[in-house]
Amino acid sequence: MNLLIDQWIPVRPLESGGAVKISLRELLCGDGAWVLCLPRDDMELAAMQLLICITQAIFTPKDGKELMTRIARPITVEEYESSIRSFADWFCVDHPKQPFMQVRGVKADKPTPMDKLLAGVTGATNSCFVNQAGLADGLCGGCAAIVLFNQASCAPSFGGGFKAGLRGSAPITTLAQGDHLRRTVWLNLLHDEELVSNFPWHRDTAQQKPTWIEPLKAGETIPVQRIGVVRGLLWQPAHIELLPPVAAETCSCCGCHTDKAYVAFNKAKFSYTVSGTWPHPHSPRIMTSKKGEIEEKFASFTTSAPAWTQLSRFIVQQQIDNTNTGGQQPAAVIMQARKILPAQLQKFHLLIGGYRNNQASVLERRHEVFTLNHGWDKHSGVIGELVTLGRGYREALYKGISVFVGGIKSDKTVKGAGVKINQAAEAQFYRRSEPTIEDTLARIDFADPAPELARMRTSLKEVVADLFAEATRPYLNDPQLIKTLAVAKLALKKHLNNLEPQINAGGDNGTAEIP
Repeated sequence: MNLLIDQWIPVRPLESGGAVKISLRELLCGDGAWVLCLPRDDMELAAMQLLICITQAIFTPKDGKELMTRIARPITVEEYESSIRSFADWFCVDHPKQPFMQVRGVKADKPTPMDKLLAGVTGATNSCFVNQAGLADGLCGGCAAIVLFNQASCAPSFGGGFKAGLRGSAPITTLAQGDHLRRTVWLNLLHDEELVSNFPWHRDTAQQKPTWIEPLKAGETIPVQRIGVVRGLLWQPAHIELLPPVAAETCSCCGCHTDKAYVAFNKAKFSYTVSGTWPHPHSPRIMTSKKGEIEEKFASFTTSAPAWTQLSRFIVQQQIDNTNTGGQQPAAVIMQARKILPAQLQKFHLLIGGYRNNQASVLERRHEVFTLNHGWDKHSGVIGELVTLGRGYREALYKGISVFVGGIKSDKTVKGAGVKINQAAEAQFYRRSEPTIEDTLARIDFADPAPELARMRTSLKEVVADLFAEATRPYLNDPQLIKTLAVAKLALKKHLNNLEPQINAGGDNGTAEIP
């Protein structure tokens, strides 16, 4: 199975139709409008990133003009064939000496079933409820390549001393989404000038090969400046070897016909050290200043809060200076999109994905697409204001209910209900407010955000009022909580008033009454 030649990409037509497999040549040289077709959103995101990384390795555009041409129309078959000649042996899943993202001769006490390569299929208490039964029973060569890449680059490590990828255990991935698969791939390629800007050592490392072609040395310390773009994008932190496939008829993952399927692999620990943070172009980074030292890490999902609560990190660049002890750097592909996309583009679609994990165990899969209205690139500060406002209404609800739960310690007549209903109300706020946040992002005039932010305030106040009433209603029959409820309502109203825009003295701030 050669990823540059064979049909391995599971897709379906954008308009309608069933799943088929196409080759990378068909994708990049054809004019078909395809979307990925896999049973899990994280698998589709992994396949997307793998396609982007392979294309980046072979077809890097020289500048923004050439990149825009690639986005607009397919490349020729002749160009494709001539470009892949130097990479013929890089992407062969079953190569006898240097198989894709693997090491030959891995020794293990016993084989590991393929489900360990599919993040979250096993190892979590909710695995059986969110995964299709038998998903990893036997994988075709294409799906095997996708899960090898996902495990190496996007998912938590195997645990027990196994290394995670260059972005850490479970990084957030942010990509620009086009109107079909081919355009999405090109939208997320950095052209050569951007590569030099983001990787000052790019010229010196441009000829590096992936780790399965030029293996790492055990125990070595590798400065990030010695890791080239292609080597870093296709980094394999573990020693893995797929065991010989067995005869099959259908892939248990994509559902397409296959003559052979992979059912197990060997894995082994491998020790090395990477010094510094490699600036992966598909993920946002967070910087903090501590004792004069700047610490840098990739953004991740550490709580159950939805992705919009971190949206400003994905879009807004912020340097550490005298006024900020923290900084943030959006993914390089998003920063490039701000520069190259035409001014008349009405909407920008931001694809966000990742895992929330507890060490090696996957707790949640995340996969969301946000639509940002025209002007987001020139008024990105508005996004920070919008996110802060949304989080403010969550905090107002949480604080108001906290008074009802805990009472007032300095006033013994204000007894607390003693039942922790804050967290359930918070989860419901995130669920009910998300459509409002998404709609605001898609509709807001970033040059004049006030009218849309006012509508957002009205909507979120109604959500908060409803949730406060629902959370406290079961306790209204307790006479001792009547005063507590009144005090909690006043506290909630105070917090909601604080979220209103500044107005002239004597004006009406329009705060809704809390039932």
